[in-house]
Amino acid sequence: MGAQLTEPVRIGIVGAGNRGRNHAARYDLIPGAEIVAVADVDEAKARALADECGAESYASHREMLDGADLDAANVCVHATLHADIAVDALEGGTHVFCEKPMAGDYADARRMADAADRTGNRLAVQNQLLYTKETRAAKALAEAGELGDVYHGIAARSPGFSFAGEGDPETTRLGARRRGTPYVDGYGSPPFVRQESAGGGVVLDLGSYTVGQLLYLMGSPDVPTVERVRGETFRTVPERFDAGGATGDDGEASEYARRIEESGYDVEDVSAAFVTFEDGSVLSVRTSWSRYLDDESSAVVGTKGGVRLDPFEYFSTVADVEMRASADLEEYLFRQQFLDGERGRVAYESGLWADPLYHWVGSLLGEDDALPTDSPPTADLALESMVVADGIYRSAELGREVTREEIVESARGSDTPE
Repeated sequence: MGAQLTEPVRIGIVGAGNRGRNHAARYDLIPGAEIVAVADVDEAKARALADECGAESYASHREMLDGADLDAANVCVHATLHADIAVDALEGGTHVFCEKPMAGDYADARRMADAADRTGNRLAVQNQLLYTKETRAAKALAEAGELGDVYHGIAARSPGFSFAGEGDPETTRLGARRRGTPYVDGYGSPPFVRQESAGGGVVLDLGSYTVGQLLYLMGSPDVPTVERVRGETFRTVPERFDAGGATGDDGEASEYARRIEESGYDVEDVSAAFVTFEDGSVLSVRTSWSRYLDDESSAVVGTKGGVRLDPFEYFSTVADVEMRASADLEEYLFRQQFLDGERGRVAYESGLWADPLYHWVGSLLGEDDALPTDSPPTADLALESMVVADGIYRSAELGREVTREEIVESARGSDTPE
């Protein structure tokens, strides 16, 4: 299958839950995208979403791949299921867009990347932080040499987002995640906090966003290669509520305690790590669902300047004067989108410019020239992010720093090659 398609891009969604419904609503806004199939083991959910989209429903992804005429498959199921579905789709001649994290562990992520390389079909992984105006502006400064040689990144952004109901694509930004644990604190479902379905906790959930973003900003032109990782993970939420016996004023177990116990909560909710890359640069990683501290900003620092991403600030020395500069990112975004041509203008006016699905559809339509010239290699970034995540888990388990070779060889119990 060639990379350039004739409109529309015919898409099959695997997973009719919250993420699947959210992606479907977003595709409905994107020119050139058409949902033609929905698959879910919960056939009622598949039928309901398919009916809304004017599509066919299927009881499994294999039935969908066999029965539907697809250009692309969109994987919106639990992380530990991503690899099998993505590999089946890629080997079946279909391009794949996958929700984050890329997979439940590095071994599965590697299988997905290898399948894409082997078949020549495109693989992309969700990460909306790669397309924000802050990321685009920071990348522009780095590419222009205004940061010098980048030697330190900080992946620490922790605000939460509340998704609208019924898969609506609108989100509301929340504050620092002092109390933002999936399901336990009121949103999401139990599989988010179970190792079996999620593959891990906050390291995979939020870390897949921030680590991928910083790998993109620190890489020029290639994605930085992890050399070694030292990390620790913490499980603080169950201790806070004493799931075995916490009670409210009425003597009954608290709702928080019930949710912890009923969900089978067994993942980390806080992590801190330090990553060293082969080129000598380093990355500090802090992820948290629930930590008693103000919000932190991610940042990238070089020998000539540094950028804090949220709020966006540029630090440097000009004419021997120490500078701490803000930026008009709205004006920058407006100009860049209109320079991208008609599709860029439409994207700006409709608010699609930051949606990874918009860029994904554009790339499949062969409109790469109308997309940002520094369009991120999302699958490569997600794969190296999985090396970082597995490294954090492995390091925490062993209580010491681990090398890339140890991470790849262990691959969470797999013999998957590098």
